[in-house]
Amino acid sequence: MPAGSAAAVSRGTGMADEVIEAVALGKVYPDGTAALHSVGLTVTAGEIFGCLGRNGAGKSTMIRILTTLTAATSGQARVCGYDVAREVAAVRAVIGASLQQVALDDLMTSREHLDFVARLAGLRRAAARQRVDELLDLFGLDHGKLVATYSGGMRRRLDIALSLIRRPRVLFLDEPTTGLDPQSRRALWDWIRRFAAEGSTVLLTSQYLEEIDELADRVGVLDRGEMSVVDTPEGLKRTSGGRVLRVRVPDETARAAVREGLGTAAVPEGRDLLRLDLGGGAGLLPALARLRELGVPDTAITVSAPTLEDVFVRLTGEHLVGESADAAAAGVAAIQRSIATPGRGR
Repeated sequence: MPAGSAAAVSRGTGMADEVIEAVALGKVYPDGTAALHSVGLTVTAGEIFGCLGRNGAGKSTMIRILTTLTAATSGQARVCGYDVAREVAAVRAVIGASLQQVALDDLMTSREHLDFVARLAGLRRAAARQRVDELLDLFGLDHGKLVATYSGGMRRRLDIALSLIRRPRVLFLDEPTTGLDPQSRRALWDWIRRFAAEGSTVLLTSQYLEEIDELADRVGVLDRGEMSVVDTPEGLKRTSGGRVLRVRVPDETARAAVREGLGTAAVPEGRDLLRLDLGGGAGLLPALARLRELGVPDTAITVSAPTLEDVFVRLTGEHLVGESADAAAAGVAAIQRSIATPGRGR
């Protein structure tokens, strides 16, 4: 049974259908830019799947292919059993999507936007009115104000409300909380959980590690157009090692001496930090003893459980000053080897 199936059943769907399937998905734009390289993906019913990646990783291109807005150059993809290239109308009938660019009319109210989309969706008048009222209340949108007066957060909430008019089986959210304040972000997280609890499947892209860790049953790391690994957040963190030791040494000369004393396992992280991954925690006491020999005070040392940030850095080399592409590639290989079987949904 694919990873995430347990999550689907636990949310009351009673099924574990593969609602999103992508096989060897590739995209090369006319100017020669390769956005995706043979991406494979499976998402099951009722699952929240988080796709993590920095700008330019290929997240938006993948979403646009799955929502029928862009044609893939190679490979195949299906949503709810429908081919995204050959059965466009059928795919669009079962999905909702909120993409990065919010397209709203400043001279219309939120109710007018929702009424218009409800009519386009073919809802009867009474059903449309009921659904519009539900969404206005759910998202706390002002019924009468023009969108021109809305904040960025309110515009995003309206855009997501529009994607839910037809009660989609699959909801695609492309970096939905970018630019939102912390309170709006957490409110949106609650809405996403609610949709999934009602049986919908959510594919969410984000640059926010905390967001993916908080919401996703499984997470895929997309980097330079390739899906590096797929596992549960906890599974990915376990593969990154038992604990992470960080040493703050502001002086550059002293920092170089500490790094030399710890060996190649210590890597720079930021301007004055060194990070040491401790596999399973077995190397903690020897590392602490060595740091004391090097004259590092205990107050400069922190030990923590690995985070998705640690996983992401290990996979992509992002934010690591001086770490080579070879080191990042070695991190990918190490994590892939350590995932013997797909993780279970939470």
